[in-house]
Amino acid sequence: KDVQFGKKTNQIKGISRAMMRLTKLQQFYIANSPITVDSFFVDVKEDTAYPKFYEEQADWSWSNMEVLTDVEIYNCANLTSLPMEMFDEDGLPELQSLNIACNSGIEADSLRDNWIGIIDGNSGDRLQLLYMGYNKLEEFPPYEKLCKMVKLALLDCTNNNIKTLHPFGKNVNLTKVYLDNNEIEEIPGHPEEDGYKYFFGYYDVELFSCTNNKLKLVPDVFNAKSVNIMASVDFSYNLIKGFENGDQHRGINAVTVSLSYNRLEEMPAVLFKTGSPMTTLVLSGNGMKRIPEGSMTGKYSHYLQTLDLSYNKLTDLPKDLWSSNIPYLYGIDLSYNCFEEFPYEPLDGAYLTTFGLRHQRDEQGNRTLKIWPTGLYTCPSLVAVYFGENDLRKIEDTISPYWRYFEIKGNSNISIDLSSVCDYYRLGYNLLIYDKTQDIRGCDYLKE
Repeated sequence: KDVQFGKKTNQIKGISRAMMRLTKLQQFYIANSPITVDSFFVDVKEDTAYPKFYEEQADWSWSNMEVLTDVEIYNCANLTSLPMEMFDEDGLPELQSLNIACNSGIEADSLRDNWIGIIDGNSGDRLQLLYMGYNKLEEFPPYEKLCKMVKLALLDCTNNNIKTLHPFGKNVNLTKVYLDNNEIEEIPGHPEEDGYKYFFGYYDVELFSCTNNKLKLVPDVFNAKSVNIMASVDFSYNLIKGFENGDQHRGINAVTVSLSYNRLEEMPAVLFKTGSPMTTLVLSGNGMKRIPEGSMTGKYSHYLQTLDLSYNKLTDLPKDLWSSNIPYLYGIDLSYNCFEEFPYEPLDGAYLTTFGLRHQRDEQGNRTLKIWPTGLYTCPSLVAVYFGENDLRKIEDTISPYWRYFEIKGNSNISIDLSSVCDYYRLGYNLLIYDKTQDIRGCDYLKE
């Protein structure tokens, strides 16, 4: 049962070693318990009601429990170490999934030593899933140990105090990696025979998340030219200003790449020039001031479908980026920037469906976007238009009946005639997001 960390839901203080008689046991979970490491497993006493147990306990061994594959020791705040007799060289032989999250009483050095002991144990090279979130871990074991975890697929080390990582190397092909909410400043790689450095083997990886850390550079641990394409790579909420190895960075082979809430002042051209096959790129909250001409040109730039540039300091867009380089752009969000003139460039795309341009302000906080983009209704595929919290004024242009979502909320000086599309709103085909105090004409239904 998942409860608040530190809260107990039972009073289990020890477990009889007679548990080792259960040689067909497949799962062992203990959670939310006051159990301590000194009494985790308790010997059978001589005066037991089961004399046979006392006599045979010398023959019991964790190594006989060949079908026990899943172990969870979760939220046991009184533990100062894991019960390593389960995991050492005479421990469980076929352990595949281990959850040791939320054991806040285990200090950083002890937890690292426990991890090393698990690697050196009877199933260190068989472990596939390792959950270690919400602990006090500060440093990974060295490469010489981690490289032995050849079956490891999932690693969850979120919400620790990790400052120092060490690489797994090319032969450990992780599938999902979670390193969020730590203090990581660098993701190192181990040099291999092909001349590249590998934090891990990325040929099977689906998801890599390292948000809310202290990275200053996007680590060069992936390769845009690799065969496998990851689902998501997320480096949001770091201190990133650039890319490790600069223009020699190997790129990121992922469908979704998020670098939001970092310190990138320009569009990261290296992602496109390396052929990173992104369909979604999130760059919100960087304070980005410019997108240089040609910075979104690359072998696979036409893959891009969703682009989030919100919460930056952009005032214009380059002219060469859109229909020729990203012709299949589906949605773009330019909200919370500094545009004084409407950015028409993305409208060249024949597939643009969603356009966000809310809340344009200058450095003094003054509203900058005042003029409606004439002819916007001619954009063939546009369905959602979000222009709220600007200073748009008199609108005499045609309003498209194909805009299923149309936001003008927060434009206090607006004057707009919606008589041609009123029935669409009245019948619920389209949704208008507005203020009743606005000057909206030709559709009294909206005032009701």
